[in-house]
Amino acid sequence: MKFECKGAALVTAVQQVAKARSKQSNQNYLQDIHLSLENHQLSLRATNLELFCEKSISVKGIQNGNCILQGETLVKIIPFLQKNDTVFSCELIDGVFSITSEKEVIEIKITPYEDFPTLPPQGKNIGKISKESLTILLKEVSFCAATTEIKPEIASVYLYTKDHNIISVATDSYRLAEKVLEAPTAVSLNVLIPQKHIADILYIIGEEEEELELSLYESILTITTSKITLCIHTVTGQFPDYRQLFPKSFTTVATLNKDDLQKSLTLTTFFTEQYSQVKCVFTDTSLTLHSKNESVGQVTNSVSILKTGDDIEVSYNNRYFLDVLSHIVGNTLVCSFTVPQKPLFIQSKEDITFTYLLMPLNR
Repeated sequence: MKFECKGAALVTAVQQVAKARSKQSNQNYLQDIHLSLENHQLSLRATNLELFCEKSISVKGIQNGNCILQGETLVKIIPFLQKNDTVFSCELIDGVFSITSEKEVIEIKITPYEDFPTLPPQGKNIGKISKESLTILLKEVSFCAATTEIKPEIASVYLYTKDHNIISVATDSYRLAEKVLEAPTAVSLNVLIPQKHIADILYIIGEEEEELELSLYESILTITTSKITLCIHTVTGQFPDYRQLFPKSFTTVATLNKDDLQKSLTLTTFFTEQYSQVKCVFTDTSLTLHSKNESVGQVTNSVSILKTGDDIEVSYNNRYFLDVLSHIVGNTLVCSFTVPQKPLFIQSKEDITFTYLLMPLNR
Protein backbone atom coordinates (compact mmCIF):
# COMPACT_ATOMS: atom_id res chain seq x y z
CA MET A 1 0.00 0.00 0.00
CA LYS A 2 1.26 3.45 -0.94
CA PHE A 3 -0.49 6.78 -1.45
CA GLU A 4 -0.17 10.54 -1.07
CA CYS A 5 -2.81 12.81 0.44
CA LYS A 6 -3.36 16.19 2.10
CA GLY A 7 -3.00 16.19 5.84
CA ALA A 8 -6.34 17.87 6.56
CA ALA A 9 -8.34 15.22 4.68
CA LEU A 10 -6.59 12.37 6.45
CA VAL A 11 -6.97 13.97 9.87
CA THR A 12 -10.71 14.56 9.41
CA ALA A 13 -11.32 11.01 8.16
CA VAL A 14 -9.42 9.39 11.04
CA GLN A 15 -11.16 11.52 13.66
CA GLN A 16 -14.59 10.70 12.22
CA VAL A 17 -14.24 6.93 12.00
CA ALA A 18 -12.43 6.81 15.36
CA LYS A 19 -15.71 7.77 17.02
CA ALA A 20 -17.02 4.29 16.15
CA ARG A 21 -14.09 2.52 17.83
CA SER A 22 -14.63 0.51 20.98
CA LYS A 23 -13.91 2.36 24.21
CA GLN A 24 -13.26 -0.93 26.02
CA SER A 25 -9.54 -1.59 26.37
CA ASN A 26 -10.04 -5.37 26.36
CA GLN A 27 -11.66 -5.48 22.93
CA ASN A 28 -8.37 -5.49 21.02
CA TYR A 29 -9.02 -5.15 17.28
CA LEU A 30 -12.29 -3.25 17.85
CA GLN A 31 -10.10 -0.34 18.92
CA ASP A 32 -8.25 -0.40 15.60
CA ILE A 33 -8.84 1.29 12.24
CA HIS A 34 -8.93 -0.57 8.93
CA LEU A 35 -7.42 1.14 5.85
CA SER A 36 -8.04 0.02 2.29
CA LEU A 37 -6.65 1.63 -0.86
CA GLU A 38 -8.13 0.97 -4.28
CA ASN A 39 -6.70 3.15 -7.06
CA HIS A 40 -7.28 6.73 -5.88
CA GLN A 41 -9.82 5.98 -3.13
CA LEU A 42 -8.74 5.43 0.46
CA SER A 43 -11.36 3.95 2.79
CA LEU A 44 -11.04 4.00 6.59
CA ARG A 45 -13.32 1.85 8.75
CA ALA A 46 -13.85 1.33 12.49
CA THR A 47 -16.49 -0.38 14.61
CA ASN A 48 -17.45 -1.35 18.14
CA LEU A 49 -20.08 -3.75 16.67
CA GLU A 50 -22.86 -1.31 17.64
CA LEU A 51 -21.60 1.54 15.47
CA PHE A 52 -19.90 1.01 12.10
CA CYS A 53 -18.29 3.95 10.31
CA GLU A 54 -16.52 3.98 6.97
CA LYS A 55 -15.14 7.15 5.37
CA SER A 56 -13.67 7.46 1.86
CA ILE A 57 -11.31 10.20 0.73
CA SER A 58 -9.62 10.92 -2.58
CA VAL A 59 -5.85 10.38 -2.62
CA LYS A 60 -3.07 9.88 -5.13
CA GLY A 61 -2.96 6.10 -5.16
CA ILE A 62 0.36 4.48 -6.02
CA GLN A 63 0.00 0.90 -4.81
CA ASN A 64 -3.26 -0.72 -3.69
CA GLY A 65 -3.49 -2.63 -0.44
CA ASN A 66 -5.03 -2.76 3.03
CA CYS A 67 -3.97 -2.93 6.65
CA ILE A 68 -5.19 -2.50 10.21
CA LEU A 69 -3.56 0.20 12.31
CA GLN A 70 -3.46 0.46 16.09
CA GLY A 71 -6.34 2.87 16.59
CA GLU A 72 -5.18 4.29 19.91
CA THR A 73 -1.78 5.23 18.51
CA LEU A 74 -3.23 6.70 15.32
CA VAL A 75 -5.77 8.81 17.22
CA LYS A 76 -3.08 10.23 19.50
CA ILE A 77 -0.68 11.27 16.74
CA ILE A 78 -3.18 12.44 14.12
CA PRO A 79 -3.80 15.93 15.65
CA PHE A 80 -0.14 16.74 15.01
CA LEU A 81 -0.75 16.30 11.26
CA GLN A 82 -3.29 19.13 10.93
CA LYS A 83 -1.55 21.02 8.16
CA ASN A 84 -4.01 21.92 5.42
CA ASP A 85 -1.59 22.27 2.52
CA THR A 86 0.95 19.65 3.61
CA VAL A 87 1.04 16.53 1.46
CA PHE A 88 1.84 13.31 3.30
CA SER A 89 3.29 10.20 1.73
CA CYS A 90 1.92 7.05 3.35
CA GLU A 91 3.39 3.61 2.73
CA LEU A 92 3.18 0.10 4.17
CA ILE A 93 6.50 -1.77 4.22
CA ASP A 94 7.29 -4.96 6.15
CA GLY A 95 4.50 -4.57 8.69
CA VAL A 96 5.12 -0.87 9.35
CA PHE A 97 2.87 1.97 8.16
CA SER A 98 4.85 5.19 7.66
CA ILE A 99 3.52 8.75 7.35
CA THR A 100 6.14 11.07 5.88
CA SER A 101 6.30 14.80 5.23
CA GLU A 102 9.16 17.25 4.78
CA LYS A 103 9.61 17.61 8.54
CA GLU A 104 8.61 14.29 10.05
CA VAL A 105 8.46 10.55 9.66
CA ILE A 106 5.97 8.60 11.79
CA GLU A 107 6.00 4.81 11.78
CA ILE A 108 3.18 2.70 13.22
CA LYS A 109 3.23 -1.07 13.49
CA ILE A 110 0.20 -2.67 11.89
CA THR A 111 -2.11 -5.10 13.66
CA PRO A 112 -1.84 -8.64 12.27
CA TYR A 113 -5.57 -9.35 12.69
CA GLU A 114 -6.98 -9.52 9.16
CA ASP A 115 -10.59 -10.61 9.66
CA PHE A 116 -11.88 -7.09 10.34
CA PRO A 117 -15.70 -6.68 10.45
CA THR A 118 -17.36 -5.47 7.26
CA LEU A 119 -20.29 -3.07 7.02
CA PRO A 120 -23.79 -4.51 7.62
CA PRO A 121 -26.29 -4.53 4.72
CA GLN A 122 -27.97 -1.17 4.12
CA GLY A 123 -31.48 -2.51 3.58
CA LYS A 124 -34.52 -0.52 2.50
CA ASN A 125 -34.23 3.19 1.72
CA ILE A 126 -36.48 5.20 4.06
CA GLY A 127 -35.77 8.74 2.86
CA LYS A 128 -33.43 11.72 3.16
CA ILE A 129 -32.88 14.31 5.85
CA SER A 130 -30.57 17.29 6.18
CA LYS A 131 -27.63 17.09 8.54
CA GLU A 132 -28.95 20.17 10.34
CA SER A 133 -32.38 18.61 10.99
CA LEU A 134 -31.04 15.31 12.28
CA THR A 135 -28.57 17.15 14.50
CA ILE A 136 -31.35 19.27 16.03
CA LEU A 137 -33.61 16.26 16.58
CA LEU A 138 -30.95 14.25 18.40
CA LYS A 139 -29.15 17.03 20.26
CA GLU A 140 -32.14 18.84 21.69
CA VAL A 141 -33.69 15.85 23.47
CA SER A 142 -30.87 13.39 24.20
CA PHE A 143 -29.99 15.07 27.51
CA CYS A 144 -33.25 13.63 28.90
CA ALA A 145 -32.53 9.98 28.06
CA ALA A 146 -31.75 7.55 30.87
CA THR A 147 -28.05 7.05 31.44
CA THR A 148 -28.31 3.45 32.65
CA GLU A 149 -29.31 0.59 30.36
CA ILE A 150 -31.60 -1.20 32.80
CA LYS A 151 -34.42 -0.17 30.46
CA PRO A 152 -32.76 0.20 27.02
CA GLU A 153 -35.90 1.68 25.46
CA ILE A 154 -35.61 4.81 27.64
CA ALA A 155 -31.80 4.91 27.42
CA SER A 156 -32.48 5.99 23.84
CA VAL A 157 -33.79 8.75 21.64
CA TYR A 158 -37.05 7.75 19.96
CA LEU A 159 -37.19 9.06 16.40
CA TYR A 160 -40.42 8.68 14.43
CA THR A 161 -42.59 10.27 11.76
CA LYS A 162 -46.26 11.16 12.12
CA ASP A 163 -48.67 13.53 10.36
CA HIS A 164 -45.98 14.99 8.07
CA ASN A 165 -43.71 15.65 11.07
CA ILE A 166 -40.50 14.03 12.23
CA ILE A 167 -40.39 13.83 16.02
CA SER A 168 -37.66 13.02 18.52
CA VAL A 169 -38.32 12.31 22.17
CA ALA A 170 -36.31 11.12 25.17
CA THR A 171 -37.11 10.46 28.82
CA ASP A 172 -35.58 9.03 31.97
CA SER A 173 -39.06 8.79 33.57
CA TYR A 174 -38.40 11.96 35.66
CA ARG A 175 -38.49 14.40 32.75
CA LEU A 176 -39.16 14.24 29.01
CA ALA A 177 -38.21 16.33 25.98
CA GLU A 178 -39.92 16.35 22.58
CA LYS A 179 -38.80 18.12 19.40
CA VAL A 180 -41.03 18.37 16.32
CA LEU A 181 -39.87 19.32 12.82
CA GLU A 182 -41.59 19.21 9.49
CA ALA A 183 -40.68 15.87 7.89
CA PRO A 184 -38.85 15.79 4.57
CA THR A 185 -40.89 14.27 1.76
CA ALA A 186 -41.32 10.49 1.93
CA VAL A 187 -39.32 9.94 5.12
CA SER A 188 -40.61 7.09 7.27
CA LEU A 189 -38.93 6.47 10.63
CA ASN A 190 -39.62 4.51 13.80
CA VAL A 191 -36.35 3.78 15.60
CA LEU A 192 -34.73 3.93 19.03
CA ILE A 193 -31.15 5.25 18.89
CA PRO A 194 -29.02 4.45 21.96
CA GLN A 195 -28.25 7.56 23.99
CA LYS A 196 -24.67 6.41 24.64
CA HIS A 197 -23.86 6.80 20.93
CA ILE A 198 -25.56 10.16 20.30
CA ALA A 199 -22.47 12.33 20.85
CA ASP A 200 -20.38 10.16 18.51
CA ILE A 201 -23.12 10.15 15.85
CA LEU A 202 -23.41 13.94 16.03
CA TYR A 203 -19.65 14.35 15.61
CA ILE A 204 -19.52 11.99 12.62
CA ILE A 205 -22.40 13.57 10.69
CA GLY A 206 -21.26 17.05 11.71
CA GLU A 207 -18.25 16.76 9.40
CA GLU A 208 -20.46 16.03 6.37
CA GLU A 209 -21.90 18.63 4.00
CA GLU A 210 -24.32 16.56 1.93
CA GLU A 211 -27.90 15.53 2.62
CA LEU A 212 -28.12 12.28 4.59
CA GLU A 213 -29.62 9.14 3.04
CA LEU A 214 -31.39 6.85 5.52
CA SER A 215 -31.95 3.12 5.15
CA LEU A 216 -33.06 0.35 7.50
CA TYR A 217 -32.10 -3.32 7.61
CA GLU A 218 -33.75 -5.25 10.44
CA SER A 219 -32.60 -3.22 13.48
CA ILE A 220 -29.72 -1.40 11.77
CA LEU A 221 -30.19 2.25 10.71
CA THR A 222 -27.68 3.32 8.07
CA ILE A 223 -26.80 6.94 7.28
CA THR A 224 -24.89 7.55 4.06
CA THR A 225 -23.45 10.31 1.91
CA SER A 226 -21.14 9.93 -1.08
CA LYS A 227 -18.19 9.81 1.33
CA ILE A 228 -19.39 8.17 4.52
CA THR A 229 -21.41 5.22 5.74
CA LEU A 230 -22.56 5.12 9.37
CA CYS A 231 -24.45 2.06 10.62
CA ILE A 232 -26.22 2.18 13.99
CA HIS A 233 -27.61 -0.84 15.83
CA THR A 234 -30.91 0.51 17.13
CA VAL A 235 -32.69 -0.68 20.27
CA THR A 236 -35.44 -3.25 19.88
CA GLY A 237 -38.31 -2.43 22.19
CA GLN A 238 -41.30 -0.16 22.65
CA PHE A 239 -40.93 3.44 23.74
CA PRO A 240 -43.49 4.43 26.42
CA ASP A 241 -46.78 5.87 25.18
CA TYR A 242 -45.82 9.33 26.35
CA ARG A 243 -48.52 11.20 24.44
CA GLN A 244 -51.08 10.12 27.03
CA LEU A 245 -49.37 12.57 29.39
CA PHE A 246 -50.37 15.52 27.16
CA PRO A 247 -53.72 16.96 28.35
CA LYS A 248 -56.31 18.51 26.08
CA SER A 249 -56.27 21.72 28.12
CA PHE A 250 -54.48 23.33 31.09
CA THR A 251 -55.93 24.81 34.29
CA THR A 252 -52.97 27.10 35.02
CA VAL A 253 -50.62 28.89 32.61
CA ALA A 254 -47.72 31.11 33.75
CA THR A 255 -45.45 33.26 31.58
CA LEU A 256 -42.04 34.37 32.87
CA ASN A 257 -38.55 35.50 31.91
CA LYS A 258 -36.07 32.66 31.33
CA ASP A 259 -33.03 34.55 32.62
CA ASP A 260 -34.82 35.51 35.84
CA LEU A 261 -35.83 31.90 36.43
CA GLN A 262 -32.32 30.64 35.71
CA LYS A 263 -30.75 32.98 38.26
CA SER A 264 -33.30 32.05 40.93
CA LEU A 265 -32.96 28.30 40.34
CA THR A 266 -29.17 28.53 40.38
CA LEU A 267 -29.34 30.21 43.78
CA THR A 268 -31.48 27.39 45.18
CA THR A 269 -28.91 24.77 44.15
CA PHE A 270 -26.65 25.93 47.00
CA PHE A 271 -29.29 24.96 49.58
CA THR A 272 -30.66 21.64 48.37
CA GLU A 273 -30.36 18.19 49.89
CA GLN A 274 -30.29 14.65 48.46
CA TYR A 275 -33.12 15.02 45.95
CA SER A 276 -32.26 18.60 44.86
CA GLN A 277 -35.77 19.63 45.88
CA VAL A 278 -37.04 23.15 45.28
CA LYS A 279 -40.55 24.18 46.28
CA CYS A 280 -42.32 26.37 43.69
CA VAL A 281 -45.36 28.49 44.47
CA PHE A 282 -47.10 30.08 41.46
CA THR A 283 -49.44 32.95 42.32
CA ASP A 284 -50.98 35.65 40.12
CA THR A 285 -47.88 37.86 39.91
CA SER A 286 -44.94 35.83 41.21
CA LEU A 287 -43.18 32.50 41.34
CA THR A 288 -41.61 31.94 44.75
CA LEU A 289 -38.85 29.33 45.03
CA HIS A 290 -37.68 27.85 48.33
CA SER A 291 -34.97 25.30 49.10
CA LYS A 292 -33.56 24.14 52.42
CA ASN A 293 -30.55 22.20 53.60
CA GLU A 294 -30.34 21.35 57.30
CA SER A 295 -26.57 21.65 57.41
CA VAL A 296 -26.22 24.74 55.19
CA GLY A 297 -29.31 26.92 55.47
CA GLN A 298 -32.23 27.94 53.28
CA VAL A 299 -33.21 30.44 50.62
CA THR A 300 -36.46 31.95 49.39
CA ASN A 301 -36.58 34.14 46.29
CA SER A 302 -39.17 35.24 43.76
CA VAL A 303 -39.49 36.11 40.08
CA SER A 304 -42.28 38.07 38.39
CA ILE A 305 -44.79 36.14 36.29
CA LEU A 306 -48.10 36.59 34.49
CA LYS A 307 -50.52 33.81 35.44
CA THR A 308 -54.00 32.71 34.50
CA GLY A 309 -55.87 29.99 36.38
CA ASP A 310 -55.40 28.40 39.79
CA ASP A 311 -52.46 28.94 42.13
CA ILE A 312 -49.99 26.05 42.15
CA GLU A 313 -47.68 24.80 44.91
CA VAL A 314 -45.39 21.95 43.88
CA SER A 315 -41.80 20.70 44.30
CA TYR A 316 -39.32 19.77 41.57
CA ASN A 317 -35.76 18.61 41.17
CA ASN A 318 -34.07 21.95 40.56
CA ARG A 319 -31.26 20.42 38.47
CA TYR A 320 -33.82 18.97 36.05
CA PHE A 321 -35.56 22.36 36.01
CA LEU A 322 -32.27 24.12 35.19
CA ASP A 323 -31.15 21.56 32.59
CA VAL A 324 -33.80 22.50 30.08
CA LEU A 325 -33.18 26.25 30.04
CA SER A 326 -30.09 26.01 27.83
CA HIS A 327 -32.13 24.07 25.25
CA ILE A 328 -34.93 26.63 24.99
CA VAL A 329 -34.83 29.25 22.24
CA GLY A 330 -35.95 32.73 23.22
CA ASN A 331 -36.31 34.32 26.63
CA THR A 332 -40.01 33.98 27.43
CA LEU A 333 -41.14 30.73 29.04
CA VAL A 334 -44.66 29.38 29.20
CA CYS A 335 -45.26 26.96 32.10
CA SER A 336 -48.53 25.03 31.94
CA PHE A 337 -50.22 22.79 34.53
CA THR A 338 -53.30 20.70 35.08
CA VAL A 339 -52.91 19.71 38.76
CA PRO A 340 -49.77 19.75 40.96
CA GLN A 341 -49.37 15.95 40.81
CA LYS A 342 -49.16 15.96 37.00
CA PRO A 343 -46.20 17.03 34.80
CA LEU A 344 -45.26 20.66 34.30
CA PHE A 345 -45.12 21.53 30.59
CA ILE A 346 -42.49 24.08 29.56
CA GLN A 347 -42.24 25.74 26.16
CA SER A 348 -40.71 28.87 24.71
CA LYS A 349 -43.20 31.48 23.58
CA GLU A 350 -40.96 31.97 20.53
CA ASP A 351 -40.56 28.27 19.63
CA ILE A 352 -43.35 25.77 20.29
CA THR A 353 -41.57 22.93 18.44
CA PHE A 354 -39.80 21.98 21.68
CA THR A 355 -41.70 20.75 24.75
CA TYR A 356 -40.28 19.74 28.12
CA LEU A 357 -42.20 17.76 30.75
CA LEU A 358 -41.00 17.85 34.34
CA MET A 359 -42.42 15.43 36.89
CA PRO A 360 -43.08 16.72 40.44
CA LEU A 361 -41.32 15.39 43.54
CA ASN A 362 -43.86 13.82 45.84
CA ARG A 363 -41.54 12.96 48.73
